[in-house]
Amino acid sequence: MIEKWMEEADFSRVFTDILSIANDLIGDQTFYISFIDNERMKLLKTLVKSDIFVENGRIVQMQDTYCQMAYTSSRPVLVSNAKEHQQTKNLELTHSLNIGSYVGVPITLNDGSVFGTLCSINTSLNEYDDKTLQTLIKLSSFLSYAIDMERLLIHDVLTGLFNRTYWKRIMTSEWMNEGTHAFLMMDMDKFKQVNDEFGHEKGDFILMKASSLIDETIPEGAYGFRFSGDEFGVLFLNRSAEEALPYAEQIIRRSADYADPDVNGISLSAGLVDTTITKADRLMKEADRLLYKSKRSGGSCVSIQQK
Repeated sequence: MIEKWMEEADFSRVFTDILSIANDLIGDQTFYISFIDNERMKLLKTLVKSDIFVENGRIVQMQDTYCQMAYTSSRPVLVSNAKEHQQTKNLELTHSLNIGSYVGVPITLNDGSVFGTLCSINTSLNEYDDKTLQTLIKLSSFLSYAIDMERLLIHDVLTGLFNRTYWKRIMTSEWMNEGTHAFLMMDMDKFKQVNDEFGHEKGDFILMKASSLIDETIPEGAYGFRFSGDEFGVLFLNRSAEEALPYAEQIIRRSADYADPDVNGISLSAGLVDTTITKADRLMKEADRLLYKSKRSGGSCVSIQQK
């Protein structure tokens, strides 16, 4: 899945600047920056200064791309003759775009994961050399820094879930007003007792455990949040509250079943709403109201909006 946060992040200026610098240093070529998610590659930004045209936003299956070489090996790749190279000679792109040379470097983030690639292609053979490769390696380090800063901005440092900054951003997105989206708001019951009895280090551990259970349980197309303290949320894209309910119940059940030497169960109260009744900018407020209804009912349950 091409992660939704990538579509909301404003990398346009930095991507444009990086490709412009690459063109100034290397010369007129076709350059592009890609995002890769193991199965697919998306072209986030392109600069076409040669006779090979590639378009922004194009999505290609990973096995059909040149970028798979740099991505899977996490190493720079230089192909001097694409029509004879073992890994590219049989690719459809080699012939449909008449690719002669390719150079690509992975964009490796601070945690060691590979975000995507910074690449250049040309119809001529032997177009690139080691100097080209070193230039792209240096430029990819700037890209890595920019992407890491964006990830830090929109993710909770403790749990790795999305944070309130990202929530506010997507609440202004046009797609939030298209289709039906469900929102689950959760809060731990008696979490203060954990901190008071076992200390804040244990409290942080429980917060991370709850976050892991949320992240493991929610389906593709859903995003987990930690808003503050012991407040969590899940945004289910293109699902109604009724369709999201089994996931909400599973999160609560799995949390309640958790046990360690100090804590016997993580109790979560929750409220579940969707955009068929509640406007996007009121999802949190309405879900929070239902959350406290769950608490008044004894906790460790979910209250769903009535239609």
